[in-house]
Amino acid sequence: MPNETLLSARATNSEPTDMALKVSVVIVTFYREQFLRRTLWSCLGQRDVDFANVEVIVVDGSPNASARGVVEEIEEEGRQLGLTVRFLHEPRPGISHSRNAGVRAAASDLVAFIDDDEEAEPRWLARLLTCQAQFGADVVVGPVYPMFELDRASRDPYWRWYFTADSRQPSGEIAKRGAGTHNCLILKRTCCVDEEPFDPAFGLTGGEDTRFFHSVAQRGGRVIWCADAIINEFVPASRSRWTYALKRQVRESQLLVQSFLWSNPPNLIGLAAWMGIGLAQITVFAPLSLVFMLFDRSAAMKCVTKVAGGFGKLLWFPGMTLIGYGDRNGAQSEARA
Repeated sequence: MPNETLLSARATNSEPTDMALKVSVVIVTFYREQFLRRTLWSCLGQRDVDFANVEVIVVDGSPNASARGVVEEIEEEGRQLGLTVRFLHEPRPGISHSRNAGVRAAASDLVAFIDDDEEAEPRWLARLLTCQAQFGADVVVGPVYPMFELDRASRDPYWRWYFTADSRQPSGEIAKRGAGTHNCLILKRTCCVDEEPFDPAFGLTGGEDTRFFHSVAQRGGRVIWCADAIINEFVPASRSRWTYALKRQVRESQLLVQSFLWSNPPNLIGLAAWMGIGLAQITVFAPLSLVFMLFDRSAAMKCVTKVAGGFGKLLWFPGMTLIGYGDRNGAQSEARA
């Protein structure tokens, strides 16, 4: 059941509000200046919102503040449109510190997140705001679709399946997919009740957003789906590779199982059940992948991905979690791709 504090905070924001409602858009970046420029231009291209009541905060997690020049360039463009664009340097390693810095700096009670390798559709922000106001949501999440650098990846059903995040629900329903910070709007006063809402322990592995939204759900937060708040994610050639896909699948499955330890008390039955599911995935999908390889390569790849997920569910122990963030060379190679 939602607790009284959350219900009280939500009640003051349950009625539809003016579309000029102040909102802070937070972009966390790490050595991705080429991608970041496109993300910022998509923010400047937003429609049906009053820029006088919007701010964009770029939080640079690189030690040398490498994105400052790009942000200053766009800052001047934003000023001409009446949009505030701010730069914030967070040198402490780990994406959690950068997300927390962005939340602290946000002047608004509504905070939207978009990743630094994404482009927002022109009415993305307006639709998130409308959905939040209409349904009194603590969190609004929307779909993310891939834009591939490689033509072969864009034509491959596997890669489209792998990088598409869409629960295919009508707007206003409780979101079926797990919420993530790659496309979301949060109500800060109900979602960010802790001093560090994004746990620094997950700063390098990733999963800080999973942990965050798990805490929101435990407090009874409403996570609403918004089908038409669309974001497109640029997928460079370096990500359209088996090594990337399987490593990420293992890591995400490790974090999924670890989430059962976050409850108080820990949900050991759920943890054991998901370990059993992981074992079943390996047992079923490993032989299926060999069969499908003979006539349907994309289906075979999906099976192998599920096998990788199975190993992640078995090898979930925190000390074994794969690193997902903080690799300067990896980020720069993507930007050059």
